[in-house]
Amino acid sequence: MDRYEVLHDLELLAEPSFKEYKTTEYIAKFLENIDVKVDKRLETGCFGTLNFNAKRTVAVRADIDALPINAEKTECRHLCGHHFHTTALLFTLYEIVTKKIKLNVNLRYIFQPAEEIVSGARVIIEEGGLDGVDEIYGLHVDPDIELGVMGIKPGELMAGSNHFEVDFKGKSTHGAYPHLGNDLIVAAADFINMAQKIVSRKIDPLKEKLITFGKIEGGTAGNILSDRLKILGTFRYFDKELKSFLMDELKKCAESVSRFYDIKIDVDIKEGTPPVINDGVLTNCVQSICDENGIKYVSDIQKSMGGEDFALYQERIPGLFVRLGMKESDEIIPLHNINFKVSDRVVDFAINFWLTLLKNLE
Repeated sequence: MDRYEVLHDLELLAEPSFKEYKTTEYIAKFLENIDVKVDKRLETGCFGTLNFNAKRTVAVRADIDALPINAEKTECRHLCGHHFHTTALLFTLYEIVTKKIKLNVNLRYIFQPAEEIVSGARVIIEEGGLDGVDEIYGLHVDPDIELGVMGIKPGELMAGSNHFEVDFKGKSTHGAYPHLGNDLIVAAADFINMAQKIVSRKIDPLKEKLITFGKIEGGTAGNILSDRLKILGTFRYFDKELKSFLMDELKKCAESVSRFYDIKIDVDIKEGTPPVINDGVLTNCVQSICDENGIKYVSDIQKSMGGEDFALYQERIPGLFVRLGMKESDEIIPLHNINFKVSDRVVDFAINFWLTLLKNLE
């Protein structure tokens, strides 16, 4: 069985969050062919256990969704490398089963949907994916780390993340007579500027935090003031106390702008994910295993303001999320960029890491 062929198959199957039907079917067929039982197959995604009658059970999670590349979300690409994560876990299972490798721990494998919308981990947990699991590990390709080098850092790694929608409602009017209606575009501009002052003037500048507005929808013509407008944004944090503060302050901004412009503003803050915080004991253990087996790693990697729903697993059991370096030149193409590409051989390093880790866990 050729790992690169599987990698390319999954690359072509790229599907959006919670619609990974063909991808899930491919995974299930692969596991069936190597006589690995799927304990629970969800609408998309699945999980199961290789039982070695050990006292402890560890989980390894791979995400399976891709990113839409058009507004209609009918075309997708793996611009975050999830097909590498999936291939690596599939062939880790393949190697263990076909070579009859006996582990000292039971292995819960998790093929998780919908990481890109930070929702799939919650579904896996609700469906029992963590039941009986003592600790969990995850991996992600990283364009900033040298090829084949692991990034293994204790403590804070990725930010807590929440997305929000702000709906503006007012009275439409001709652009020549703004006093007869409400200018929601100007109101939205004031809201955006006010919200940025939350992070620049109301929070300790030494604390990591971020508010980003990524989309504005509203208006039909240059000379019409629309009666509806919507803003989509996200905020990030590491200090968990900042989460409630940011939520409250965004609502205060809405109340202030609403009163000034005599309009209605609704702020809908979506359920998000906490920060990814790596367990110190697991970090030390994995670093020691890497030292003993010649796997290169760095621990001084930068924290990221990106969100990752692996954090939801870490809220329940000890977990370690590691980075896998894919950098081969000075040109760095970031994750989610339309030109993002990973060398095939990165998957070899991922498989080697998983096998080395699992064979050395006690």
